[in-house]
Amino acid sequence: MKAEEVIADLYSKTGESNVYGIDVADGKVKDVNEIGIYDCWDTKSWAFKLCVDAVLTILKVDQIIMSKPSGGPNMSSQAARRPDGYDD
Repeated sequence: MKAEEVIADLYSKTGESNVYGIDVADGKVKDVNEIGIYDCWDTKSWAFKLCVDAVLTILKVDQIIMSKPSGGPNMSSQAARRPDGYDD
């Protein structure tokens, strides 16, 4: 299935009504009431919770990496020096 096409079709159909879903057997967006495909809300809820948890974990790891000092020059020791190179 081409994700861009399927999602674009799903967006256009759900603009009309919220009873459309993706039939994974043929990759088409169809009215779920007509073809009898139903999902359990609890399954979708847990999938969403786990997805958000994975994203938050990635963001936390990224934040830890970005907050770690890079080992460059120590700015606090250089801040006390005068720009002309002479110390008081």
